[in-house]
Amino acid sequence: MINLKNEALVSIIIPCYNHGRYLSKAIESVLAQTYPHFEIVVVDDGSKDNTKEIAQSYKDVKYVYQNNQGLSAARNTGINESSGQYLIFLDADDWLLKDALMINLNYIQMNPQLAFVSGGFRFFYDKDQMTSDVTSKVETDHYCHLLQKNFIAMIAAVMFQRWVFDSIRYDTSLKVCEDYDLYLKVARNYPIAHHTELIASYFIHDSNVSKGSALMLSTALQILDTQKSGLRNAKERHWFNQGQVFWRKWYCRIMYNEMAKVLHETLESNKIMLQALRKYDIRLYIQLIIKTVLLFFRIKKS
Repeated sequence: MINLKNEALVSIIIPCYNHGRYLSKAIESVLAQTYPHFEIVVVDDGSKDNTKEIAQSYKDVKYVYQNNQGLSAARNTGINESSGQYLIFLDADDWLLKDALMINLNYIQMNPQLAFVSGGFRFFYDKDQMTSDVTSKVETDHYCHLLQKNFIAMIAAVMFQRWVFDSIRYDTSLKVCEDYDLYLKVARNYPIAHHTELIASYFIHDSNVSKGSALMLSTALQILDTQKSGLRNAKERHWFNQGQVFWRKWYCRIMYNEMAKVLHETLESNKIMLQALRKYDIRLYIQLIIKTVLLFFRIKKS
């Protein structure tokens, strides 16, 4: 285990925008850590709900308010307002498992040259209260593996050295995938490590930010493209090309499933009307089918 005599301070930065209803669980998960030397910085990104009241109800939480600027800006503010040697970014609707700090500190203090260490995480689905664990075994060529896909996925499963942010920050122009951009920039220049021990829970609910597959796809490809000019050898170019294929397949499949679900639900909800239209006015029924097909080709052409 780590040398607790060191008593290294870990800063847990929690950006929050109108997620006050989830914030207490995130804070409580930090307070329950088996490693005791931490600070909690909640960055309120212009919330209109009870975020301020929830954060300030905990005496050990540092509350920082800013006008709404987005997730990347809120995390950058948290960096500026924190003082720990190590940093963790915990979204307000997620939570840490009780040994999260201890586990990642053990890895990073045994390997102080690492810019960050990341681990596994657990999906928790609000709808059916089910869970699924996500672990990826990546022991070498971390930058190459990141070119191919974001195997880290959950930001709360990562512990950063503070010195990383002396030269690299979150890109405030990105609305999604800002963590993927950061991982690539850091792994391009510094050694990192990844393990399979579970660190955090990723809460899946109706108001998750990580929706909008078309934007996610275009942004992931945009981020990947920024790495192209710096590729150093055939191996990196291979993984880069693999990434181009992976992101297209991944998000196009998601978009297909989303649209197929909407189409199915629309047809099911209007089944009685469609049957009646076909029975009582076949001409209008055919016109509707033709209109649907023409809409498809118009979308395809544009």
